Amino acid sequence: MSLRFRYRHERTGRMILSLGGRTVRPRPIVGVTLIGPTGTVVADALLDSGSDETVFPEAAAKSVGIDLSSAPTFRASSVVLQALPLRLATATLRLTDGIEKREWTAWIGLAPGRMHLPILGFAGCLQYFTTTFEGEREAVELTVNGLYPGV
Repeated sequence: MSLRFRYRHERTGRMILSLGGRTVRPRPIVGVTLIGPTGTVVADALLDSGSDETVFPEAAAKSVGIDLSSAPTFRASSVVLQALPLRLATATLRLTDGIEKREWTAWIGLAPGRMHLPILGFAGCLQYFTTTFEGEREAVELTVNGLYPGV
């Protein structure tokens, strides 16, 4: 079975010429649950096929009890090629479309400061799914593949 999500419409307050003058931008934003040793956080996150890593803010990890005191660090490049320091930790992630549910444990990057939205990138998330972005329908479908480590 697959998880199916409709794109969310983000209001821009202006006309977007490249989208035929629409004033909303459709985005593949889904609800994700971050699960740690002492709690859970539910957040909206962007499914981003162009992102190498799955990234949450450090504050979210701390709020679910993930200890970052000895977490390894690395530098990831953003879309504008600016290096971003990230810590690595394992966490359990859960996605549900209200019908199906998928849960797995993976390495995620943790960014200092605030983020507009957590990012569900290739490592830690999209590597476990065959993902179909349906532009015309403004929807995305996630089907588990052979790498999926969940049950």
